[in-house]
Parts: sequence; structure tokens; C-alpha cells
Amino acid sequence: MIRAIFFDFDGTILDTRKLAEDALVLTLDELELEYDRVEAFGLLGVKMRLILVKLGLEAEKIEDGRKLFYKHYSDEMLRSGAEPCVSLEPLYEMMNDYTLIVVSNSDMGFLKAAIEKMEIGDLFEGVYGAEVGKSKDDVLKRVLGERGFMAEEGVYVGDRFSDVNFGKKARMKTVAVSNACSWSTRDELEKERPDFVVEDFVGLGKVIGKL
Repeated sequence: MIRAIFFDFDGTILDTRKLAEDALVLTLDELELEYDRVEAFGLLGVKMRLILVKLGLEAEKIEDGRKLFYKHYSDEMLRSGAEPCVSLEPLYEMMNDYTLIVVSNSDMGFLKAAIEKMEIGDLFEGVYGAEVGKSKDDVLKRVLGERGFMAEEGVYVGDRFSDVNFGKKARMKTVAVSNACSWSTRDELEKERPDFVVEDFVGLGKVIGKL
């Protein structure tokens, strides 16, 4: 029986792909770092420190680069109006029966600003960002334990193929979200064999009842 639903944020809750790409271009240009756009955009979704390392930024500039990215990312998000990926109404129905928690690779400052902008602070009982642990599966395991949930009582919901992997590593059920906001294609998601693939949170509500 599922008691807790954990969510990725970027591309799952908030439509952020274009915002992240624009913020990354601004960041890399300001850092005067040579890069290939396709390669750089393909890295989005993992922690920004790792992206900057893979793109060849000097170690001593990584933290400043990370902060610069999240400044631009937050500015782009606040300017855009922070549009959700799909209707969040089903989540307000689910929150009566399940604990809803965000576990994301984004910076906590960005997550809090986005959640405040979207006026959905009452929806989640916890929000965990990139600073909390080494990887999402580590955070998922820790939060499960802290809140007294067994792994089989939790499900991780995300839009990237890596989200499916993180959920599996935490021994949780996985639900992949595939729609216009998703950062991975449906084929990429299905290749990782999530327990379910849904298009929206209406679909999520239906499959949670089957788990």
C-alpha cells in the first residue's frame, strides 16, 4: 500500500526546460566557457556542479558557476510566470490520502521560489533539493527512513529516465510522466521500465490506486 508520493520538480511539476536552457546559455557565456549547445542541453537534469565539471569549468570556479546558473534560472522562472506542466488539481485530492514530497536536483532556493510563485506551498509536506544529499536515491532512502515509511510504501514520480533509475535504486515503485514538459522522450522513459507511464496527474491518481 502506497503512503508517500515523491516528485521530481523540473519538467514534472513545473514547465522548465526552456528556462533551464536559457539560464545555462547565459551562465556559460558569462563564464566565457566554450561549449556545444547540444551537449550542454543534454546534460541538464543532473546536478549543476556535475554539468559544469563535464563542460570543463575549472574546479575553483564551479561553486560560483552553480550560483550564477541558479540566479539566472530563478530570474527566468519568475519572469515566465511559473507555469505548471499539467493541472495540479489531482494532487490536492491525493494529498488527503498520501504524503506528497519533492525530491529534486535543483537548488533549494530555486525550488522554494518556484513553489512560492506557483502558490503551492500547502501541497507538499517536504521539499528536498540538490544540497541535501549525493544523489536522489540517497535522499529518497533517507527521507523514507526519517518519516517512518518502508520503501514499498513509496513511489517516485519523474519525467527523466534517470528519475526511474533513482526510484529503483531506492527500491520504490516508479511512475514516469511523459508529456510536452518532459525532459526525456517516452521511448527513453520506457527503456528504463518504470512501473507505469502516465501523461498527467489524473493518470497518476489512477495508477497509484493499483500499487
